Amino acid sequence: MADPIVSPPTLTGFITWSRAVMGLTSIVIADNDVGYAYAYQVSLDMVPTDFSATLPDIYTLTVYNMAGSNLLQWQQDYPGQTFFVDARAAYGINNFVAGVINAASDTTTSEALSVGKGLQNLDLISLQAIKNPYGRQAVAFMQSLGTLWGLS
Repeated sequence: MADPIVSPPTLTGFITWSRAVMGLTSIVIADNDVGYAYAYQVSLDMVPTDFSATLPDIYTLTVYNMAGSNLLQWQQDYPGQTFFVDARAAYGINNFVAGVINAASDTTTSEALSVGKGLQNLDLISLQAIKNPYGRQAVAFMQSLGTLWGLS
């Protein structure tokens, strides 16, 4: 069976991926919308190329997932459409979160979670990205590489 992921990543590949994985239709965003190009290019700039030769499929998926996250954060809806506004509201993308909550309590109960080092050390871009499933997947792929991309 042929590899369904074409490496290296391309803008056309990202558009195809967004249609198949994110479910974006041409009614929501046209293939030639500049939002695709912006989201894709910033993703290329952010995702380290260190693993593009050794794990080309994972690299491509990381670029596409990060670009999908960027698209959800930045893309404006066409007149009469509310897809991106609704997605940002559903994922809480415009809500400020300065970190990961590890404990909560009231007068009678309390809960605490152990927060792993990977979450403790996220930068603001990564904290923003993990608010949606595509950004979470991209950050997960990059964290599996270790500290070369900024985690200490």
